[in-house]
Amino acid sequence: MNIWELFKQHYIQLGEKYEVDPLIFLGIHVIATPLFALTVWWLVYSRRKHKSLIKPTLTTFLVFNAANIYLLIAGRNIPLWIYLLLLVTTLLSGYFSWKKIEEKLKKVE
Repeated sequence: MNIWELFKQHYIQLGEKYEVDPLIFLGIHVIATPLFALTVWWLVYSRRKHKSLIKPTLTTFLVFNAANIYLLIAGRNIPLWIYLLLLVTTLLSGYFSWKKIEEKLKKVE
C-alpha cells in the first residue's frame, strides 16, 4: 500500500471513530478558502464605503471557522487534546489572519 492509501485509510478510520465525514471536513476547507478571501474583500470594501463592519466581520469569522464548527457539531467522543489543538491553531491562525486584514483595512483609511 502506498503512502497516499495509508494516509487516506487513516483519516477514514478517524472519521468513523469520531463520526466525522473526512470528505465533508475537507470539502468545507476547500470551499472556505476562496470564501474567506471573498469575505475579507467584503470587509475592506465595507470599510472603504464607510458601511457597517458587523456582517462582514461575523461572516469572515464563521467562514474561517467553518470546518472546526462542523467538527464540533458532528464529532462524537473527540479527545480533549483535539479540542485544545483546535483552540490553539484557531487562535494562532486567527491572530495572524487578523493582522493581515488589519493591514488591508489601514490602507483604506
